[in-house]
Amino acid sequence: MGRFKQLFKRNIYFTITLIVLLLSITFAGMTLAVFSFGKAVDQTSIGFIYLGNYEENEYAVIIENQIDLWKDYVDYRIQYQDYTLELDLDFLDLDINQTLDQITKDTDNQAYFTVSTSNYTMIEDEIKTYFTTGITTSFDMDAFMDRLLSDVSELKNRKVYELIEFLDDQVGLSVVQETQIDQIDALDVNQIIQEVQTIKIDAESRFSLLEKIGELNLTNEQLSIIASGIQVVSLNTNFNGFIFEKNYTLPSWASSGQNVRILRVNQFDFSFSNNSDMSYDVTIEKTNDTTLTFKLIGYPYITSYVTTSVFQVEIPFQTIYLTNDTIDELTPNVIITETDTEYIYQLLVQPGVLGQVSFYIRTETRPGQAGITTRLFD
Repeated sequence: MGRFKQLFKRNIYFTITLIVLLLSITFAGMTLAVFSFGKAVDQTSIGFIYLGNYEENEYAVIIENQIDLWKDYVDYRIQYQDYTLELDLDFLDLDINQTLDQITKDTDNQAYFTVSTSNYTMIEDEIKTYFTTGITTSFDMDAFMDRLLSDVSELKNRKVYELIEFLDDQVGLSVVQETQIDQIDALDVNQIIQEVQTIKIDAESRFSLLEKIGELNLTNEQLSIIASGIQVVSLNTNFNGFIFEKNYTLPSWASSGQNVRILRVNQFDFSFSNNSDMSYDVTIEKTNDTTLTFKLIGYPYITSYVTTSVFQVEIPFQTIYLTNDTIDELTPNVIITETDTEYIYQLLVQPGVLGQVSFYIRTETRPGQAGITTRLFD
């Protein structure tokens, strides 16, 4: 009986202890809940500017101070090809009244900026001057400013704009370079035009003629004509790293700087690198029965590229004499040489032409800077 009483007392104590513990937890939870409801955290902000710890009458000073600091380290740029212009956001004015009027509690809000007419013009002039008026004639300043004001309203720290997004599409169809190749066999002209009229030069890649059009129904001669046309329109561009073979006996259509030999079986290709982030097209048009026009189509360059040939050494021609007993004093255009013992009759079949070894250099000139010259190919 005593053991039963002892066990009963222990159970009573345990039950009471458990009830007290549960009541304590419940009381603590209710207390925290009441406290939380009474002290909810204010999540009001404008971008990175947190306003939850401030009274509304303090907002203006906090916002203005933080945005002044923000303007000191933000990085906003506009770029085209390898040219980049940093944008000065001090040209934009914070509209503190509209910013305050549009604030909604417990949300992330926007900052509102305006730009004066004079500052608008200054920004536009700076962009057009830096990227040259030849390219920015169609620049849509209104669209650019709308985008800029939208981004700064979110207080973004970094933004890079592509100039071409605000240019007329026709700018990308500019004729960057153009050349004609004549004295082509009429059959070759027709076959080339039938097979290919546009060849794409991809951005940031290595161009290979055989990879692009090597499977078309074109002879090595016809491929050589196309390669030589592309060679000419590529001279005054940023294309580099040219690899090709030349014709050492020039066809009728070839000349120095317009001379590429394609031979599929030997993998004689024409290749080069386009390091630009812009692609280009080469178009081929029939000018007449024996002439093709090649055009390089794409966005114009700001940098000036000028390629010239440099004479290295002269190669004298060899005079070859052939015996022909039918030549005499009555032969038209005969050259008669009299010696002590005989008359020598000679007829010039083909005039000799002095050969030469030369190489090509390219001078790259950025606006306001001295040109840089590099060797392009032999």
